[in-house]
Amino acid sequence: MNQDFFNFVSIQLQRDAKDALYVQLYSALQELIVSGQLTCGYLLPPVRKLAAFLQVNPGTVAGAYKLLEQNGYIFSRAGSGSYVAEITGSTGEEYIAAVPEPEIETFTRIERALPDNCIDFSTVMPPPDLLPIDDFKNIIIEVLDRDKGNAFSYQDSQGFKPLREAISSYLKEQGIKAQADNVQIISGAQQGIDIIAKALLNFGDYVFTENPTYPGAIAAFRSRGAKIVEINMESDGMDIQELETKIRSFRPKLIYVMANIQNPTGYSYSLAKRNRLIGLARRYHAMILEDDYISELDVSDMPLVPLKALDRDQRVIYLKSFSKIFMPGLRLAFLLMPPQLVSKVLTVKHHSDISTSGLTQRAFDLYLRKGIWQKHIAAVRRIYLERYQIILAAIGQFLPPAVICHRPMGGLTCWLMLPAGVSATKVVQEAEKAGVLLTPGTAFFPRQAPDKYLRLSFAVTCSEEILQGVKVLGRVIEAELGEI
Repeated sequence: MNQDFFNFVSIQLQRDAKDALYVQLYSALQELIVSGQLTCGYLLPPVRKLAAFLQVNPGTVAGAYKLLEQNGYIFSRAGSGSYVAEITGSTGEEYIAAVPEPEIETFTRIERALPDNCIDFSTVMPPPDLLPIDDFKNIIIEVLDRDKGNAFSYQDSQGFKPLREAISSYLKEQGIKAQADNVQIISGAQQGIDIIAKALLNFGDYVFTENPTYPGAIAAFRSRGAKIVEINMESDGMDIQELETKIRSFRPKLIYVMANIQNPTGYSYSLAKRNRLIGLARRYHAMILEDDYISELDVSDMPLVPLKALDRDQRVIYLKSFSKIFMPGLRLAFLLMPPQLVSKVLTVKHHSDISTSGLTQRAFDLYLRKGIWQKHIAAVRRIYLERYQIILAAIGQFLPPAVICHRPMGGLTCWLMLPAGVSATKVVQEAEKAGVLLTPGTAFFPRQAPDKYLRLSFAVTCSEEILQGVKVLGRVIEAELGEI
């Protein structure tokens, strides 16, 4: 027996089974990885060789490999092959946590079959009634009348140049020096993280992340075989002493941060920590990927400009999504890159999906130039400011005093720490029985996730639902406290 296929003898694919062949193969390989039979760094067989061995179409193997990479089980290296990624346990739970957030929400809804009248504190996507449908319809008509069939042609892989120019002007208003030639249009923030991971990281490289952090970033970095080192969050940013100690030891290639309204905590970095972070990255030759998650919804008295505005030596890669409070399904974002990375990132983008939707790019170009985006942001800010104030008041009124909620600097969520002895997992389960959907904090930690945090989103809940839902949550937590 060929040694390459020793671990694959047990895989039996059923052509008449309910699941597609590539899904069956994905599950079988996943089990081999989680059980430890395929260890970190193992080189998987080439697609065609494994397809011939299993007597299936190469597309079946390619599909299974793609799904494994998306969920962080393997990573690929151009010209070398696919390797098993590093894992931190044998249960596979960390991979559930590593699935990008929108997929977590989709799976949750399908599996739980929640009633339509549930109170949803889990999703961070805007409700349909907040989306600028009429404005978008008028812009699309204008684009089609102006550009005719060209609106549906492939764009330059770097992006529609007028849009890149409009973004550069928009960034200059935010205090960021930007040139259109350094802007890369991408299909959503998740793709941006994945592109940077592929452009910069190799197997075994160290990446620093905040702790907790965005699950989609965890998945992207693991898919490259990178080693994730967490830096604990404080109310004004990363723990700088911990960062200094670890950066000397590990010398990371990349530091991933959300300096404004961090997801999931809602914290924003102080100016002192922003400057110190950039200084340490400069000293130890690390790049910083700044994910501007939702800074437009900052409610602080003196909002700080993005970290990129302080960048003096092209150390910060700036990632900004327009989807979160625009139209999530359109998947539109951009990267502002140091000049030395433009060519490399462009190559990775082209290999990923050639280019982002040309019609979407042309439409959003007009959105910026006509000031419609700015008008939409102002309207959304008013709505969410009211919900922000209501949920904080409700938390103070209806939750036990032992529940800790640091006031977020804006955004769409609140981050709660439960009293000692109360399980967040149990609270989520009991709240769901009462018709309230929550997100457990375990999804946001790269490893050793503590079972004591909850994230509450008010993206789709009206004022009455916020009050009712927080009351229910308070009763659930009180009941759990009574059992300790």
